[in-house]
Amino acid sequence: MQGKILVVHRNELILDVIREMLQDLGYAVTQAQDGHRALGKALSDHFHIIIVNHALNGSLTGGQLVERMKKYGVRSPIIGTAPHATGDAPAGFSEGTVDYLLPSPFDYTELIKAVESLSKPRGITSHIEAPVQDDIPDDPFAEPILPTESDLLETVADDLSIPDFPPALPPVEEPAASIPDPPQVHQSPFSTPEPKSPPHILFVETDIELCEELCTRLTGEGYRVSAFHNGRDAYEDTMLNDYDLILTDLWLPGMDGFDMIDAMRKSGVSAPIAILTAHITRDMVQELLDYHICRILLKPLRSEDLVALVHTQAV
Repeated sequence: MQGKILVVHRNELILDVIREMLQDLGYAVTQAQDGHRALGKALSDHFHIIIVNHALNGSLTGGQLVERMKKYGVRSPIIGTAPHATGDAPAGFSEGTVDYLLPSPFDYTELIKAVESLSKPRGITSHIEAPVQDDIPDDPFAEPILPTESDLLETVADDLSIPDFPPALPPVEEPAASIPDPPQVHQSPFSTPEPKSPPHILFVETDIELCEELCTRLTGEGYRVSAFHNGRDAYEDTMLNDYDLILTDLWLPGMDGFDMIDAMRKSGVSAPIAILTAHITRDMVQELLDYHICRILLKPLRSEDLVALVHTQAV
């Protein structure tokens, strides 16, 4: 296998044509039509080359997707495709954001030329920034050096740690004062206390099967759960309903988790927010701290861990 290539284009027919071209060269091809889905794929796997069209499904343009990938540490070479693109300022992309500009429509020969140009040794060993090591070969297809789960969890734990508070002072004894007994209230033997409404949880998750499984578990624990599969619908719902806890993935269609959380906080939503994701970096953790995130759980996760989190946060 020559390597792995991520192709992002909103046209399914063009995606299939590009896939066949690249597979003929021996590459394994991953496809995406939505910018947010593509971002999640780029962060979760190592691609030797990423091909991004300027027009995509969803709220992210090709240029915005490239900027997000670079912001969050993706270092794979990027081919940008756009109609009538010429010079150093390709249509739909900011200057200098892509490594190779491929005007569209393009033919097989032009695509091969672009891929071969970026396949030459460039000293790139990882699509995620990592400390430089002397013994790393100058190989553009080297596997990425990703932070281990234990390292990431330690960082998250340190960043989200709550400072210890000083021990409470012993109560000061005061002389007893003569206070008249309060009047006794006689409760009717037929009255019953008003039942307390169970905590209401907002769950935002694109994986429908996982969402149904965890929602069923939380409902069985006595919680009320409202579920959404995209960020914009979830955000709009918080303008109409109050929640005791919000559980969300970061890589959502319509409005990604970062934008959704930012919009919620700016709109006055104060409920605790917990992140459930398989793809996150230390830079993202730092960005999330500004939004008062209470916990970050890495997927795959056990339902017992989620229930334990909800028990401590949804009160």
